[in-house]
Amino acid sequence: MKIYYFIILLFSILLLPVNGSAQEDLLEILRDNGTITRKQYEKLKREKKVPVGKKVEEGFRQKSSDSQFRIGGRLQLDAAVYDEEDRDLGSGTKVRRARLFFAGKVYEDWKFKSQIDFADNVVSVKDAYIAYSGFEKTVVKIGNFKEPFSLEELTSSKYIPFMERALPNTFVPGRNIGVGVFTYGDHWTASGGVFGEGPGDTRIDGEGYGVTGRLTLSPVHEKTQAVHLGVAVAFRGVSDDLQSVSFSSKPESAVTSISLVDTGDIGQALSYVNTVVEAAVVCGPFSVQGEYFYSTVRRKANFSDVDFQGSYIFASWFLTGESRNYKHKSGAFSRIRPNNNAGQGGVGAWELGLRYSQIDLNDDVIFGGEEENITLGLNWYVNPLIRFMANVVLIDTDPKAGNEEVTAFQMRAQIEF
Repeated sequence: MKIYYFIILLFSILLLPVNGSAQEDLLEILRDNGTITRKQYEKLKREKKVPVGKKVEEGFRQKSSDSQFRIGGRLQLDAAVYDEEDRDLGSGTKVRRARLFFAGKVYEDWKFKSQIDFADNVVSVKDAYIAYSGFEKTVVKIGNFKEPFSLEELTSSKYIPFMERALPNTFVPGRNIGVGVFTYGDHWTASGGVFGEGPGDTRIDGEGYGVTGRLTLSPVHEKTQAVHLGVAVAFRGVSDDLQSVSFSSKPESAVTSISLVDTGDIGQALSYVNTVVEAAVVCGPFSVQGEYFYSTVRRKANFSDVDFQGSYIFASWFLTGESRNYKHKSGAFSRIRPNNNAGQGGVGAWELGLRYSQIDLNDDVIFGGEEENITLGLNWYVNPLIRFMANVVLIDTDPKAGNEEVTAFQMRAQIEF
């Protein structure tokens, strides 16, 4: 039923612009019947006038003298067919993401964002934070947001070249509630924060805490050329009531609910440290990106510490000449804008991608398995807000993970507003 709430909210948003016109009509009636003077009418009209942003990419936008408000969202619809030998991964369809966000700014330096996901008939909080940007080139955030870790993770799912992030994304801390500081210069960024658990945590005996930091360098960041280097470290203490951690990864396909590699619960855990090294190069229509992840789980006395690792590398090529859009202030990639939108005298933007990824979740007495994937992707950007994707994923696991060999054929339709 939750997906119907999403649809209702969407229609409510589409009706919002009518309210501004209704306000003006009301002011005119009050003026005409003498309730307010013409001078009062002109003053109120200036204060109530709400210019709407002309860029459709920015969603519905309202502005006033001391505030700014924006509403938008995304919808991603997936279908997948699995050619497997043994385990049934469950071919089918899925609403991958169905999100609405409300963002804005008040009194110049204070910003906020709230983003809700309605996919899978479950309402989940994604972003929910307040930010202060009054310092020069520095932003302080308080709330629920992504920890500064991993180039692929910090690039929105709307803009990554493949339908799913790579296998080692399991090492990414993701969104949690905390306080973070983000700053940047002409060719660098630095960010860090202290975090608790996310809003979905239900433990009553206390939660773990985490400290995460990221540093990036961008010696080149032009419109069609970029060089990105980065490193991030995330430490997390394990809560006393939990005393275990686990890592698992789906085969780069979200329609299935099965993870082919999975450590299960690693007991007697005290803390763990995840590290990632990032690199990316953009040269016109060509780009290469890769990351290496390493994770160490520290355990109590008489129990061995365990280490895991994973990596990916991919190359992409825009057949129509566009370039991936690198934003040096955030150290991540952003929206693709076709040179010529489809249906407006052009064919949109077409992108080919090839990725190799691997993960090793075996160490000591932990046999989570190893997996290697090769993904071939094709993206059609109809315009900046609509994209269609097709991926073929060749999946291979070691005997400890069932010795599976699977081929996934999957497609996605995506729209932003």
